[in-house]
Amino acid sequence: MTITYERVHTAKKRHMLRDMMEKTGRRVAKMANDTPRATSCQICASTALSHFAVAFGFDMRRCESCGLIFCDPYPSAEQINAYYNSEMKEFENEFFRDSFEARVEIFAARVDLICSAEPSGRLLDIGSAIGIFIESLRRASTLFEISACDLNVAACAELRGRFPGITVHNCDAADLDTDTKYDVITMWDTLEHVVDLPKMLATVRRLLRTDGLFVFSTPNTHSFEWLVAGNRHIQILPPGHVNLMNTSSIAVLLERNGFRIEEQQTLNASLDISYVENLLREDETVAARTDAFLKHVIADPVYQAMLSDYLVTNRMAGNVVTLARPT
Repeated sequence: MTITYERVHTAKKRHMLRDMMEKTGRRVAKMANDTPRATSCQICASTALSHFAVAFGFDMRRCESCGLIFCDPYPSAEQINAYYNSEMKEFENEFFRDSFEARVEIFAARVDLICSAEPSGRLLDIGSAIGIFIESLRRASTLFEISACDLNVAACAELRGRFPGITVHNCDAADLDTDTKYDVITMWDTLEHVVDLPKMLATVRRLLRTDGLFVFSTPNTHSFEWLVAGNRHIQILPPGHVNLMNTSSIAVLLERNGFRIEEQQTLNASLDISYVENLLREDETVAARTDAFLKHVIADPVYQAMLSDYLVTNRMAGNVVTLARPT
């Protein structure tokens, strides 16, 4: 299955996102915010912080130790409320609807991964939006008793209409008042929106059974597409995306907050490749970073083996051997 950037990020979404963020993000950035600037990284506690980007009126900084890219200062509760109750949220749900089928495909491998580790039980999906992951669970005929949790009123109404057999909580997960212990808790592209990461992980631990499974996805800033796009990456979206991580910073975050990694994968690499293809067409400045990435990986024996197979399969190696017979 090949999942491309163009299928997931539809033309309509790409054309509108920048204008929408300029309008909404800059308006929210002008609101009063008494949150102090960070003196250390909330993941690893390092004080080695550097400037990374300015986006939509917000400063983004980078921890030189673990690589966390974060909004500094973090947005206030009033700014977050204004952002998530603006036209941005309905715009987000609209482009989820436009690309619904392509996004369901993204979750197929994730559903398989979950079922191989925890095939049944109570599952809580935090940040469900309009239910793309839940639809993927349904199509795979999984055995989970499903609950969904989302802050957005309209999204929860849509979830109830689309999936009448599930329980829907319209609240912050931290405010979920239940004695239920879940066998699986999932968060798909949600953790990057969370200001207080330790508090969110404490909530997950409270809701999860002692040996339960926590599964989440979040942008990986140590990926091919990030190494090429750098501080121009489309996922730099404060005050929505306030904590952007990588495999190393995730490991530190989980260990410091009472979790151990059972498995970690980076899936759907076709999205990286097609996104970089798009960048190369639209932005000449990323060509140098693409060259730098290739110069780095060309020395990796694993990459050399894959490239060797590609060149042989497509008859692109530097010496051609031809066998022929007379007619």
